[in-house]
Formats: sequence, structure tokens, C-alpha cells
Amino acid sequence: MRVRRRVAAACALLLPGLAASVAAAGETVGFQAGGETVRAYLGNFPGSRNSPGLVVVHDYWGLNEQIRGVVDSLTRLGYVVIAPDLFKGRLVSDPGLAQEMRSALDENRAVTIVGGAIDELRKIDRVNNRPVATVGFGMGGRVSLASALRGADVQRTVMFYGGVETTRERVSPLKAPILGVFGGGDHVVPEKEVAAFEAALKEAGKDARIVSYPGVGHCFMDETRPDYEAEEAKDAWIQMRDWLALKLDPLLPGRRAPRAPARPEPSPQATAP
Repeated sequence: MRVRRRVAAACALLLPGLAASVAAAGETVGFQAGGETVRAYLGNFPGSRNSPGLVVVHDYWGLNEQIRGVVDSLTRLGYVVIAPDLFKGRLVSDPGLAQEMRSALDENRAVTIVGGAIDELRKIDRVNNRPVATVGFGMGGRVSLASALRGADVQRTVMFYGGVETTRERVSPLKAPILGVFGGGDHVVPEKEVAAFEAALKEAGKDARIVSYPGVGHCFMDETRPDYEAEEAKDAWIQMRDWLALKLDPLLPGRRAPRAPARPEPSPQATAP
């Protein structure tokens, strides 16, 4: 199902960007994947044994403070969260260099690292059956999708404005439900490709939800970038939070997470691909 949204003027929510300005609550850890030791940022909390896990996959800027803020925010929602460093500590801010880093990324290696991160989440407290989802942004959104397509043991997949597949054959390996969030004005992942992605998912009979924000560009969830759109980012965060909670049902410290959306959602306007 595809949804286009006009966002309400007011939407109160703690966003990852706000969390980035708060002292980090996580820790740096390492795990083995594909014969290498991968550095990662881990968000955890006491009593998390029964909590689901999330693997957050960073964009082509690297594992920076903005992504650490995302991890901290998701940890506060009741998840055990790990963000692997695909760039071995390298951080970039120049868009041209970031594009080069993305082009140089070996997708097979990235998928292997995500698989190692999933395994690492299930080693914590020896919770072998911990449900896990992936959440990726931009380049990481593509890696999140690619991991699911290549058989990663995940219960849900979330991708924000990442590269897509456009045929039934290419999306047919998907097993877990998928949420895709895109900007209608994104020139990196054009709207026509998103429409073809949605059509392919529908044709293949996949459990998928596609959300598109008219006129919004790339990286709109990242408050450090020029394309950042505050209201759309807030709404997209709620979309992800509630969609994940309905399946994974996180146990927040001291209270249960809501199984229903925390606020009435505006009626979506379905559009043809």
C-alpha cells in the first residue's frame, strides 16, 4: 500500500536529531563478521532480556553522532540497538566524498556485517530467539533491503530513501514485512523508481507499506543535512515507531509500549503508482 502524506503543523515527538545533542547513552563494541572485527555502537538498558533488537545501518556519512542519536532514541523506545560501522571509523561530511564512499562500498561485505550484527544482538543475554528488525537510512536503507533480499533472519525491514528493486523477480525473496519511506522530490531515488518498487512488491504479494512525502528531498530525516524536513521527519519517525511496535512489541523500561498508534493518524490518500 502506498501512502502520500501532508503533515499536520504540530507533532510532538522526541526525534533522533534532538537526542543527538544529549550525552550518548550507548557504548562502542566489537563483533566478528566475515573474518573482520567490526566496530559498532550499542544501545542497551538493564532488564532488556525480553526486548526485541534493531540493527541501524548508517548512511554514506558514516557512523556519526547523528546516527548514534538515532540509536539512543530507539533504545529509549525499548529496543536493544546496534549500529555497525561500515566505514571502519571514517566519517565524511562532503557530499562528493560521501558519494565516493557509497560507490566504493562492497554490498556483499555490508550484508555480511549486518548479518553479524543480527547474530550479536542474539548473543546478548543469550536470547537466541530475539526478534530483530533492520532500519537503514540512504545507503543504509539500501543495505537494509539487500540484507532482507539475501535471506537475513529478520522479522521486519525498514528503509528510508534507499536504493530499490523494481521487478517482481528481484523482490520475491523478501520474507519479512517491509516499510519504505521516501521523499517525493528525491533525485537520488526518483519517485518513478519508488512507484515501480511498490508495484513489484504488490505483484509479488509482499506485506509492504510505502510512505511518500510530496516534494521532499533526499536525507530528509537527517537534521544535519540541507534536505532535512522537520515535520515530515517527525511524522516518518512515528510511522516507523508504530509499525515496528505492532510486530515487535518492545518492552520499555518500566512500562509497556503501546500496541496502537499514540495519536490519531490523518486519513491517508491512496494514489496510483
